[in-house]
Amino acid sequence: MRLIATLMVICATLTPSWRGFAAQAPTQPLAKLTIKVVDVRNTKGQMIFGVFDAEKGFPSDEKHAKNWQVRDVDTKTMEFTCELPPGTYAASVLHDENKNGDMDKHAIGIPKEGYGVTNNPKPKMRQAKFSEALFDLPPEGTTLTISMQYF
Repeated sequence: MRLIATLMVICATLTPSWRGFAAQAPTQPLAKLTIKVVDVRNTKGQMIFGVFDAEKGFPSDEKHAKNWQVRDVDTKTMEFTCELPPGTYAASVLHDENKNGDMDKHAIGIPKEGYGVTNNPKPKMRQAKFSEALFDLPPEGTTLTISMQYF
């Protein structure tokens, strides 16, 4: 019992110092990212937006995204904003017209719904690659445009 009481006193003594140290830890400044989404086919459904800092999960896995937003489509031009540490990222957008949370495809794998990624690559027979969508987010922030692609 005496050992437990001694440990409790030591922890109580150290805890305020530890808290003070954590409070003084420097925070990384954030940069504002604005993505304008253009060429939206209609105002049905929702737009799913994600920002990724690694290939894993790109372009549609929410758990690997650094920012994830889902909004009803209310206009044929939409805008998403978020704040992230400066760095290298890739962003994607899916026009989920039926609100099922997935990219719907025809029997042979051609997308039924619109999508786009930063830098606007338009591969014909495959999904856009993470490396094709990479951009730098500088400390002062940036604004980029994603043009939706429909088949």
